[in-house]
Amino acid sequence: MKIIDRFVLKSFFRPFIITFFVMILFLLMQFVWKYIDDLVGRGVEWYYIAELLFYTSATLVPMALPLAVLLSSIMVLGTLGENNELAAMKSSGLGLARVMRPLFVFMICLSVGAFLFANYVIPIANLRSETLRRNIANQKPALSIRPGVFYKGIEGFSIKVGEKYGENQNLLSDVIIYDHTQKRGNTKVIVADSGKMQVTANEQFLEIFLYDGHSYEDHNPSKAKDRDNKPFVKSNFQESLIRFNLVDFQAGDLRKSSRKEFDMLNVRQLDEAVDSLNTLLVDLQSDFEKQMIDKYAYNDLKDIPEAEHILALDSSTSETISKLSDTLINNFEADMHARILQNSMRIARSNKAYYSNATAQYDWRKLVITRHVLEWQKKFSVSFAIIVLFFVGAPLGAIIRKGGMGMPVVVSVFIFIVYHVTSFSFEKLGRFMYWTPFQAMWTANFILLPIGIWLTYKSATDSVIFNIDLYMKPFQKISNIFAKRKSTEATRENSAPQQ
Repeated sequence: MKIIDRFVLKSFFRPFIITFFVMILFLLMQFVWKYIDDLVGRGVEWYYIAELLFYTSATLVPMALPLAVLLSSIMVLGTLGENNELAAMKSSGLGLARVMRPLFVFMICLSVGAFLFANYVIPIANLRSETLRRNIANQKPALSIRPGVFYKGIEGFSIKVGEKYGENQNLLSDVIIYDHTQKRGNTKVIVADSGKMQVTANEQFLEIFLYDGHSYEDHNPSKAKDRDNKPFVKSNFQESLIRFNLVDFQAGDLRKSSRKEFDMLNVRQLDEAVDSLNTLLVDLQSDFEKQMIDKYAYNDLKDIPEAEHILALDSSTSETISKLSDTLINNFEADMHARILQNSMRIARSNKAYYSNATAQYDWRKLVITRHVLEWQKKFSVSFAIIVLFFVGAPLGAIIRKGGMGMPVVVSVFIFIVYHVTSFSFEKLGRFMYWTPFQAMWTANFILLPIGIWLTYKSATDSVIFNIDLYMKPFQKISNIFAKRKSTEATRENSAPQQ
């Protein structure tokens, strides 16, 4: 490695490492501030909190790395330009491309490393951080019940309270509890004006005392004719006790996970998941189509083999069919028309609801597939963003020629905010399937890449970009034309009386 390469890389490493860890710390503080209520006061050992912060820091690398590259590249090239070291290199025959070459090679290696990190480390970090955070939040469910929000941390129940008050925040008002233990929907609900919750001495149960309330429970009769009446059971109480088992929250192993989301999978697992989801979606659509065709499709009587057999045996059948009216309802007695129409409307409403439910299910499955494909594309696009932002930051620093933490920080933060907002907005368009996953995850890079190439060309050719006089010249020419015309008219007016 040549001396110039070592010098440029050495100048780059220090600000890069500092800015990278500063951004990790800054983003980590945002996470702590967001979930402070879920982490504090749970009686959890400190090493669980430390482990959660460690895994969360790993998940923040894809966001911190591009910003660190952008900021450090602007700072390094800006410092070289400010100290006239870049001018000395150019005077000795070394162009900007030669100066940026070791950094470009490093960016390629860093981009490959970022992809490997995003593919193999971040899925595990996402899984463990989310598992730890969820289990820590559920460690003391009494503290997780917030006013005005349904709490679903206890399996089989949804709890909502209007207000929590008292010295220990254990007194409740306007309590609503949905019991889903029978897995029949919202068939049982308990409403109380006030209540009090406490954990038993052995910390095995959460007890909620309810006062002045009532409960509703839908009753499902065995006879179909009784179901239309929608019977239910209502009971009133002055005081009632509900006891929730907290054994699951006291298991001790907060690292136990239950499921994997799309951001907890690597590229190979995402491919397999997308293939499985697509196959399942196609099977569901085929079954639905076959079911509806078998149930409601109309076949001409002549196309049915059994009908030909009937017609061959009974010649009067053909005459009967020929006498049928094209309007189906006219083939029945008049007193049956009202019943036929009512049954038709009921069947039509049932089919419409069935179609709506099926459509909603298919749309939801397509959204899930889209989220998997977006995550697959994101692993590549974020890694490529490192190279894109380097080509924006390095020539921009050479043009600005300002080092330190002043102007470079302002410029880099502005550029990164623009990149982050545009990429996040495009990703949301992909989530709602307005754009394809490829367009959603790569458009921000494709917008900045030509800008980076243009800045590199302008910096390599020593073009003046931030000189305001350069951009004011066209306006000055126009202004001079109007000023010249005005001067000519004034001269003519002054010379007219003399003649």
